[in-house]
Amino acid sequence: MSVSVGADLAEAYGIETHHERMPNGELRFRMYGRDGNGYVRTISGPVGAWQNSHYHHQIRETFIVETGWMVLAEWHPEGHGVALKRLNPGGIVTTEPLRQHNVYLPADTLIHVIKHGSAMGEADWIAAPELDAATKCLSEAQILERTKPDT
Repeated sequence: MSVSVGADLAEAYGIETHHERMPNGELRFRMYGRDGNGYVRTISGPVGAWQNSHYHHQIRETFIVETGWMVLAEWHPEGHGVALKRLNPGGIVTTEPLRQHNVYLPADTLIHVIKHGSAMGEADWIAAPELDAATKCLSEAQILERTKPDT
């Protein structure tokens, strides 16, 4: 038998929720601890779209594709430029701290994102506009041409 956990217990353990529709049409359902670690259930918008490029000082993000597919773009300044990795259902990938990254989700996609590596409650999301410039210009057709599914 399960017991419902009330808002008072969530508050005592420092758990908060925040849900919103993003400008690109995605729905994000978030649950975070005060240490900066958390979980996000992301449902893509009605058309494919890029998220906003960013990086973290400490946090890692592990992406799990439930339905549809996703592409992780990472900036490799040591001469490789932008690397694109496509994942199908069941695919899992984890970002590294300080590595600029962005995500493309086509329509009809559901992913889970686990944020871990504690930033000790401090904001740990830094915009990466140069990666936005390199990724947001890529159409879904161009993305599919440049990637092969990993799973």
